[in-house]
Amino acid sequence: MEPVLMDVASTPQVYLCPITGEVMVDPVVCDDGHTYEKAAIQNWFNQDQFADTDPISPNTGAPLLSRRLVRNHALRKIIDEWRE
Repeated sequence: MEPVLMDVASTPQVYLCPITGEVMVDPVVCDDGHTYEKAAIQNWFNQDQFADTDPISPNTGAPLLSRRLVRNHALRKIIDEWRE
C-alpha cells in the first residue's frame, strides 16, 4: 500500500510521519519512542552520514542506540478505520 496524500489540515497530526509529512501506511516505533512510516525511517537509517555510526533521531536529534523497528499495529488500525 502506498502512502496516501490527504488534506493535512483535517488530518490528525499523529497519523502523519514526522519525516515525510504524509499519512502513514506502515507505522513503526523507533528507539526514540516516536512513530514513523517504515520506509521513511529505513531511508533515514541508510543515509551515508550514518554508515559508520549510530543514527540520530529525526525527531529529537538524540543518538539512537538501536535500529530496531516495532510495528505500531494499533495506530495502523486507527488510520485504516479513519480512511474508510
